[in-house]
Amino acid sequence: MESVNKKVIFITLILTIVTSLLIYAYISKAATKTEAAVEYADVLVAANTLPSKHIISEIDVKLVKMEKNRVNNKALANRADIVGKRVKESILVDEQIVPERLMDEKKSILSFTMPEGMRALSINISEQSFASYLIRPGDHVDIIASFELESIEEATTITIFPRITKTIIQNLQVLALSQNTVVNEEKISEIPKTVTLAVTPQDAEKLVYASQYATLTLVLRHADDNEIVKTDGVNRKDVASSKGMYTVPKQ
Repeated sequence: MESVNKKVIFITLILTIVTSLLIYAYISKAATKTEAAVEYADVLVAANTLPSKHIISEIDVKLVKMEKNRVNNKALANRADIVGKRVKESILVDEQIVPERLMDEKKSILSFTMPEGMRALSINISEQSFASYLIRPGDHVDIIASFELESIEEATTITIFPRITKTIIQNLQVLALSQNTVVNEEKISEIPKTVTLAVTPQDAEKLVYASQYATLTLVLRHADDNEIVKTDGVNRKDVASSKGMYTVPKQ
């Protein structure tokens, strides 16, 4: 009887081992199939957290392997589409880079595209002051101001400022016409209501003052002309003879 029990135990042990081996083999085979079914792709991600307004450099981007089902279908695949671009919204480290997080140069905010150290100032214009339809964003202009006669009375004196026309600021970059930084073909014949110029803080003060107290005219410069010319301005005597002019006593 004892011999029979030993045989049963032995057979049970053998069956247990075989069953365990079969289960292990099945699980291993299933895991291998699952692993083989996973596909990977090379993806460009942020190498570190990129703050808003940051200009992306080569070291800010890295290539990693990622499961295909985790890849954003909008993720940029070419470094050329990323490097050199400015960040619109903060991008976290290891985050895939999508176009929505970058600034579109054609639609970018003016404050990011204007020359460094300059200010954007808009002034009202007319067809006569604007050189007709000739000026475009990117051009450079001079500002001529024509002041009327002005007298300032103080306690013991009267100061007379004669009528004068003078170039007050030179070589200003045109940033926008009305709200357009690029003029489309269908808008070429439209005279804008305002022009936005890149000015220094000092020139901004001059231009604001002149826009309040003088008539302004924009003069288009040649694309390669950066020379600043000193002028004294002109009045009636400089542009017309005094022939026929006479003075009478004040009543």
